[in-house]
Amino acid sequence: MAAAPVRRLQALPLDVNVIHISHSAGASDGGIAIAVAELVAAQRQAGLEARWVTADRFKGFRRDRRLRRELCTAAPDLLHIHGLWRSPTRIAPALAASGLPLLIAPHGMLDPWARANSRWKKRLVWQLWERRALETAHALQALCPAEAEAMAALGLATPITVIPNGVAIPDRSQPLPAPPWSDRVHRGDRVLLFLGRFHPKKGIGPLLEAWSQLATAAARAGWWLALVGYGDGGSLAARVSTEGVERCLVLGPCFGDAKNACLAGASAFVLPSFSEGLPMAALEAMAWRLPALLSPACNLPEAFGAGAAWPVAADGAQLVVGLGRLFAAGDLELAQMGEAGEGLVRSNYSWVQVAKQTRELYRRLLAGSSR
Repeated sequence: MAAAPVRRLQALPLDVNVIHISHSAGASDGGIAIAVAELVAAQRQAGLEARWVTADRFKGFRRDRRLRRELCTAAPDLLHIHGLWRSPTRIAPALAASGLPLLIAPHGMLDPWARANSRWKKRLVWQLWERRALETAHALQALCPAEAEAMAALGLATPITVIPNGVAIPDRSQPLPAPPWSDRVHRGDRVLLFLGRFHPKKGIGPLLEAWSQLATAAARAGWWLALVGYGDGGSLAARVSTEGVERCLVLGPCFGDAKNACLAGASAFVLPSFSEGLPMAALEAMAWRLPALLSPACNLPEAFGAGAAWPVAADGAQLVVGLGRLFAAGDLELAQMGEAGEGLVRSNYSWVQVAKQTRELYRRLLAGSSR
């Protein structure tokens, strides 16, 4: 088994043939699906032969067997698995035993908060296959140093490398539709945008608590809160309506140009998350020059250092302070934060750079040098 990567290297083409594996390409996989789609596109532009296979395309109780058969038949140089706790990592030990080199990216799913969610189920799965999957991989990909530390704390011997998610720099010359709040927000008012899954880990509960306390201040400063997302079956909209939260709009999911319209039409971005790998939405918001309110769990300390974001905790009382600071900020200060965010993304999080980093990592793994 140890000799397999060497044999592959001897017959290695000019560029690596890699297959990316995740659970789904749909919205149910949140930021993972977006990240994999854009990574595959960037790698193809960089000259790699990259494909994307999702487990949910196979239905029924034989899903694992069918997925494993397709991957083994395709015989790529390397498999890049995204996400944990489902079919891709369940079959990972068998894939490794067949001689396929593996790189696994947990995408924040090994962070302490994430592991505590559905704790007993994950403890069982960890013992049944998850730990073995991570130990049979050639390497693990962390999206940021904090995630690498959380992974290392589990005592895994598998080498860990840090390669972040990337983001596309928007073309502001392209026409976009009006944002979904255009017929409800008063002309001249500003929008604080939340964009993503409506999941408890995103800190939406504390955010609503804080916003409710500041309704008068928000009106006086001309700010609205727009929650754009999906995944809660309508419970968030029902809560906002029942509690009568003022100047708060709960809107459905937006993708493609509709999502870009939200980012282009907003004046600031907020993500007071309890747990993240490296949030795509925050990177996209900064690429659109939006000043950001981010919790430390977003794993973007460089955004604070660059002056592109203010730190906020996933706590109602502390969010009141952060929102108050936003309402008091002048146009010049917010514009400077936005410019700093765009500069940070251009320098550190472009997909061109990420594609180069993954390409080099693949070559090292196939050459037998996993560190």
